[in-house]
Amino acid sequence: MFRYFLIVFLSLTLWACGSDEGAEIAPSGTAYWNNSSSVAAQKGNAAIRMEGTAGTQWQAEITEGSEWCSFSLSSKIATKEGTLVEGMNVLYVYYSDNINDAQRQATVTVSFAGGKQTVLTLSQKGQVNSPEFSTSWAEIPAYKEGTNFQYVTHYVNLNGKEVRNYSMCYDKSHKGALWVAYPLHSCYIGGLDRTDEWIYDPDIAEEYQIFVAKAYKEYPAYDRGHQIPSADRTMTREMNAQTFYFSNQTPQTGKGLNQSIWMNLEDKLRKSYMCSDTLYVVTGAYYGNASKQATDNNGVKVDVPTHYFKVLLRTKSGVSGKWVNQCDASQLQTIGFWLENKAYSESQPSKAICKKVSEIEQLTGFTFFPGIPQEVKNDFNAIEWNLN
Repeated sequence: MFRYFLIVFLSLTLWACGSDEGAEIAPSGTAYWNNSSSVAAQKGNAAIRMEGTAGTQWQAEITEGSEWCSFSLSSKIATKEGTLVEGMNVLYVYYSDNINDAQRQATVTVSFAGGKQTVLTLSQKGQVNSPEFSTSWAEIPAYKEGTNFQYVTHYVNLNGKEVRNYSMCYDKSHKGALWVAYPLHSCYIGGLDRTDEWIYDPDIAEEYQIFVAKAYKEYPAYDRGHQIPSADRTMTREMNAQTFYFSNQTPQTGKGLNQSIWMNLEDKLRKSYMCSDTLYVVTGAYYGNASKQATDNNGVKVDVPTHYFKVLLRTKSGVSGKWVNQCDASQLQTIGFWLENKAYSESQPSKAICKKVSEIEQLTGFTFFPGIPQEVKNDFNAIEWNLN
């Protein structure tokens, strides 16, 4: 009889522990880089944002790279602990100059009461970083020398691997990117909301960037127009945060362009053109004989682009399982879009705003998709791109 009651008691106890009603919520937490897991060779700091149940205890340790990273600006501290509070919890990692040519990495392990642990990797670039991208990436235009050009690639951590987010050719004289190149694939698309936290690009000197934490003085005439859209990078917060660097925006006509035909074109790329084989995109700003200027939050004037463009490359089938540089001309397709920086009466992209990629090469002076046959760039089939 005693054994019977013991079994019943244990069964009821286990059932109660599995019930949501009246159960105590275990403390929990999560940690992630606030903006980027990749930093420049110069000394600085990176912020780790921690979120979770208020009152949860946490511990952080620099498990690799403690000789050049610290939790203190003035001394070497490799461990730190605390308790989560309501609102924002930020832990700063300070790093020294990397005087070597090679990139280096540090690892920070953040542990929360209850057993949850997050391992974060910080990559610091070396001195040899020009240009800062791999020419084997299909989306990268041919390198072009320019006195005011700076080439930058931003990386993110995705499923434990460092992957490229996007690359750009930044023109310090215009304080804007001439092109931003990136792969578009479902692995970059998730369900996160946009951060909307505009900040300086950490890889470009602030003196060469325009400060627009708030709208341009001329708003609503000009929006802070993204080149790589926020909506193209929603898998992780780090991905999305990097699209809100000042370097990734220019003064773009709002109503009739950024909020209309341009936005719908970006949406079409995600919904109709993105494919399993990857869609390769280069978005750019063209200044031509720019005569208009916009004003940033500090009263600094910046040139307004006269035109914007997008050039696209993908396999025709979208599911070939091949890299584009493994394909012959018959398996590939390209198209270009060329728009004035003005309000358009039509809201949907059509053949009227299309150009051959080779035509946009002639207009801009850049060579796009240099690894594919030239004949692919010399024509486009509007029907294949679902355009009238």
